[in-house]
Amino acid sequence: MKKKVLWALFSLCLSILTIHALFYNSGLSISELSQDIQEASPLWLIPAGLCMLGFIFFEGRALVLILRTLGYSVKKRQGFLYAAADIYFSSITPSASGGQPASAYFMRKDGISGVATTVSLILNLTMYTLSIITLGVLSIIFFPEIFISYELPCKIMILIGIAMMSALTVFFILLLKNQSVIFKIGNLVISIMKKLPFKNAAEKAKERLETTIENYNKCVVTVAGKKRLLAKTYLLNLAQRTAQILVTVFCHLAMKGNLDDALRVFAVQTYVVMGSNFIPIPGAVGISEFLMYYGHTAQLGEEAAYSLAILSRGISFYTCIAISIIAVAIGYISIRVKKSKGAAL
Repeated sequence: MKKKVLWALFSLCLSILTIHALFYNSGLSISELSQDIQEASPLWLIPAGLCMLGFIFFEGRALVLILRTLGYSVKKRQGFLYAAADIYFSSITPSASGGQPASAYFMRKDGISGVATTVSLILNLTMYTLSIITLGVLSIIFFPEIFISYELPCKIMILIGIAMMSALTVFFILLLKNQSVIFKIGNLVISIMKKLPFKNAAEKAKERLETTIENYNKCVVTVAGKKRLLAKTYLLNLAQRTAQILVTVFCHLAMKGNLDDALRVFAVQTYVVMGSNFIPIPGAVGISEFLMYYGHTAQLGEEAAYSLAILSRGISFYTCIAISIIAVAIGYISIRVKKSKGAAL
């Protein structure tokens, strides 16, 4: 818990420093930004807020769909909690490493087996990565000039992001299709445990490994044979990523941006996602903001780019994190209350 608090504070400080750097470099004042936001059209800010909620909802819906296919009666509100936990802890832990474990924690508390939890998270993460690659490929095909307009370091980050996501997709597919990979990893962990003072635990783990692999294979076969499930999960993840990117598009329109530039704003945000997705800092906050700045400055001008970056990030990231932590807090309190009632009985 202390580590999570420290990373949350580090992420907050990084965000403050990034925003300060944006203001310092642009000469934009707080009063000017405040005026821009006050003059923003509610007609476009409302769909921006709905898209931010959609970013959480669509991930939760995809997880619910997978878990129901595996035989678990999961409600939509539970899916929203799993997604909120993923998003919140991904934003405050290095390389977004805490997201899936946090989702898994709440799944396990809801009585979902470890094997079903693992399969559902890997499958969803595979589709999530594929959806980013899809949007990235479309942006490169239709808006290559935006990529060319970036400075060389930005281009390198975007290309590394594409390569890493492609490699990760292949790795996830291998985990889903070939249980021998899991078996080898499990045996490696067991052999390490035997060399350490954990021989008894290693023997017990070895006994459970074959059963776990067998159950894992059953879950994989169940989801792999459902082509409609795979298509729906992919489309839900595509909708999730699209919703997040559309927040910036609607903010651009709310700040009296040109409707003709909407698709270009969408393409810039897609490049931002690809370039910042694997930077090893909490949420890649700083890199994301600066990729937004360079991309939108080339398309919209400096002042408009700064205002758009701050307003859109305020909705798509900070407000999203605030809603996610509230959902996580409510979910955790609910678990503690149920546990207390169970103990009383």
